[in-house]
Amino acid sequence: MEYDFYKAPNEDIKIYDKTELKDSDWRDGIIIRTPNWLGDIVMTLPSLYYLKQLLPKHCGFFVATPSSYVTLFKSIPWVDVVVPLGTGHSSWTKDQLTTVQKLQAGVGVLFVNSLRSAYYFKKAGVPKIFGASNKMRNLMLTKHYKIDWHTKKQYGTTHQAYKYLAMVNALGKTDLKEKFPDFDLLPEKDIKVPEIKSLKEFHNILVVHPGAAYGPSKRWPAKYFKEVCHNWIQSRGGKVVVLGLKNESETANEVIEGLPSDSVFNLVGKTSLAELMYVLKMADLCLCNDSGTMHLAASLNVNGIAFFGSTDPFTTGPLGGKWIVLMNKQDCAPCFSRECINQQKDYKCLNSITPDSVSKAIDQLLN
Repeated sequence: MEYDFYKAPNEDIKIYDKTELKDSDWRDGIIIRTPNWLGDIVMTLPSLYYLKQLLPKHCGFFVATPSSYVTLFKSIPWVDVVVPLGTGHSSWTKDQLTTVQKLQAGVGVLFVNSLRSAYYFKKAGVPKIFGASNKMRNLMLTKHYKIDWHTKKQYGTTHQAYKYLAMVNALGKTDLKEKFPDFDLLPEKDIKVPEIKSLKEFHNILVVHPGAAYGPSKRWPAKYFKEVCHNWIQSRGGKVVVLGLKNESETANEVIEGLPSDSVFNLVGKTSLAELMYVLKMADLCLCNDSGTMHLAASLNVNGIAFFGSTDPFTTGPLGGKWIVLMNKQDCAPCFSRECINQQKDYKCLNSITPDSVSKAIDQLLN
C-alpha cells in the first residue's frame, strides 16, 4: 500500500485589504506576540520568516513569548531580542513592559487572540497593532482580520499556518509558502545529557514521542509504539530514542519495557528545548502523536509519521520534511475532545491504526 505524503491544504486562503506601511511606520522594528503552545508557535514561524523579509533593513526583529520557548527564538539568527513572558497567561510585570517600551517597535503583530495581549502592546506604546478579530480587543487594533478557526466535526480546507500567513500578506506581498527559518542548533559542548552526546556514534535512529499533553484522544497506544520500536531494532539494527515530558514517563516506560536496553535511550524529562531540537535533527525518522514535538521536528526538516485522532490534520498537520499522517476518520471527528466521547467507538480513530501499517509507512519513507 502506498501512502500519500502530507501536504498542507490552502484552498481558502483569505485575501485581506492591504495596509501600506512606510519605512517610518516601523520605527525601530517589529514585535511579535507568539501563541502560548509549542505547536501553535511553530505554525507561526513561516509568517515570522516573511515578516522579516518585509522589515526595513535598519529595523530590529523582536519576539515576546512564554519563557519556555525563549530558546527556540534565540536559535533563529535574525531575532534580535526575545522578551520572556512567564507562562504567557499572566499579567505583564513592570520590567516586561519597560523592556518592550524601550525597543521602540513601530509595528506589533499578535498571533495570540487574547484581549490582554493587545492591551499590553498598546500600553507599551506600540503604535500600529495587527491581529485576528476578537470582539472588544478590535478597538485597540490598527487592523483586525476575521479568521475562521477550526470547528468540531468539520475538517478544515486551509492549514492554520496559512491563516497566519494571510495576515502577513495584508502587510506586504509574500509568497505564502511553508518556509521556515534556519536554526542555529546547540553546540555539542553545551549539551548536558551524556546519552545525547553518544547518539552521534549510531545510525538508524528512530525518535518516538508516545505522549501528548492534550489527553488520551491524541495518543496512539503505547503498546503499538513498542511493537514498532521492536521491529525497528530487530529489522534495521537501529536505535530508539524516547522523548517526552517528565509527567509522560509512565507512557514512555510502557513503550520501553522489554526492549533491549542497549538499543533504547530514555530521554523523557531529561532534555531542554535546545537539546530536544538537537536530538530531533539527528533522527532518521520521527514517530509521534499530534504534538508540539511533531511540529518542531517537521520545522527542522526531519521526516516522520504522525497519528491523528480527535484533532484535524488538515488544519494543524506537520509542515516541513516528508510526513505521512495516519488517521482513521470517524463520523464523530474531529471532536477536539481530550478523551473519547463516543463509547461505542472507544478511540477507534487511533486504535484501528495497526503497527503493521506503520511499518509499511516507515518503509515507504525510508525508501
